[in-house]
Amino acid sequence: MGATDVAVPSSIARGEDTPTHIYVIGKYHHPLFQKYKGAAEFLAQDRRSVEATVEGYFETQYERRLKEIVEQYGGSFCQSKPSMPLVFAETDDSVLYFLNETRFFEWAYKRYKYEDHTREIFYKRIGTKMLQSVKEETGRSYCALSICCGDEQRETVHLELFDEECPTLAKNFLDLMKKKEFGGHLVHRVKAGSWIQAGDLVDSSGLHSEAACGGFLRHESFRVPHDRAGLLGMSNHGKDTNGSQFYVTLRELPFLDGKSVIFGRVISGMRTVLKISKMETQNERPVKDVSIYAAEEPSTVGSLQTKQ
Repeated sequence: MGATDVAVPSSIARGEDTPTHIYVIGKYHHPLFQKYKGAAEFLAQDRRSVEATVEGYFETQYERRLKEIVEQYGGSFCQSKPSMPLVFAETDDSVLYFLNETRFFEWAYKRYKYEDHTREIFYKRIGTKMLQSVKEETGRSYCALSICCGDEQRETVHLELFDEECPTLAKNFLDLMKKKEFGGHLVHRVKAGSWIQAGDLVDSSGLHSEAACGGFLRHESFRVPHDRAGLLGMSNHGKDTNGSQFYVTLRELPFLDGKSVIFGRVISGMRTVLKISKMETQNERPVKDVSIYAAEEPSTVGSLQTKQ
């Protein structure tokens, strides 16, 4: 089936009983995602001919999902932007891609007489509450890194920790972030196209790695595979030698499965990670200093805590 960007699709002429499946995909907190979600769910409840599928994600996970959908449908879907939610509708013989909010709600009104004059602030509040609720339901910990590349402005990378799989390593990471030595330590290795690495709190040379409580920690779980970019893992130099050093993956790294433990993932700020990965290096070390700090926001364990 081809994808068509429409304001007034010809399918309207076939009447509202034409089976239609509306898909809404986006970031939990985005107000337009919440607006699309409200419309799709209302129409699915109000009209027997309408079915709705709603997929909410954190930022990084949404961008990956959007890429999959664009690869699947092609055509008009290539106009989709990671900064905006995606909405489209499938009928028996076509896929209707909506370029923007105006196109979708024109279609919804002309086909179903659906209107929405709710103020954006309302959907912002719903988005914030939904994000909070999703985090609380996971029981996972959340924290953030503030990263400065050279003399540029700091950027924030938000992380979700897999407490259920690696409770000790997750707590260790949060404890490391509280240490004064953590603030301003450097990314000491960029393995081109593979990962970026940091966590040497002694001199950022890459030669030191010690757990927050001293010594090393065991490999807790190899359940999460190195199957995508944006995963947070513990660096080690052998079995059960996890200390302070960590890395973020830039692609699939299956050769590390069973050797290094994944204990979290990036949920927003992946563009900052990718920017670091493209910086000039010498002997795999960034030529410009890339400094890491604990972001000035609460790290929470089991309360402000999506599922994989």
